[in-house]
Amino acid sequence: MDHDKLIDKISGVINDYGTFSESATIDQLLRWKDLLVGYNYHLAEVVSEYFKNYSRSYYIRKIKISRVKNRLVKEGNPVTASESQAVEEAAGEYETELEYEATAERLNNLLRQSNKVVEAMAQRVSVLKTERHD
Repeated sequence: MDHDKLIDKISGVINDYGTFSESATIDQLLRWKDLLVGYNYHLAEVVSEYFKNYSRSYYIRKIKISRVKNRLVKEGNPVTASESQAVEEAAGEYETELEYEATAERLNNLLRQSNKVVEAMAQRVSVLKTERHD
């Protein structure tokens, strides 16, 4: 599932919970909780993939900088100038790395917050069950 669609589904459940939680039945709360747990599982997979791509892009950038620097030094350029030039030439890789990092962090934050909503739903179900028995 596309991560944008997944975010929309998670947001929809969280919005429904926020809007209707006071009047929701135990069954409705459990349905929302089950949906959110399933979506969170898929989101965790997406987060892992983005963190993996972020790590991979970091090493790709470092390798490119090293290769360019070595090539420039072999061509007779000074080491410091070669290093600066290598960093400039790896700007595209750096941009890719930052994009993966930002997306991974944003999705990871959503996952953490969504898990907190799941906990809140479970607590609400527990309170409603206690009230039912009183």
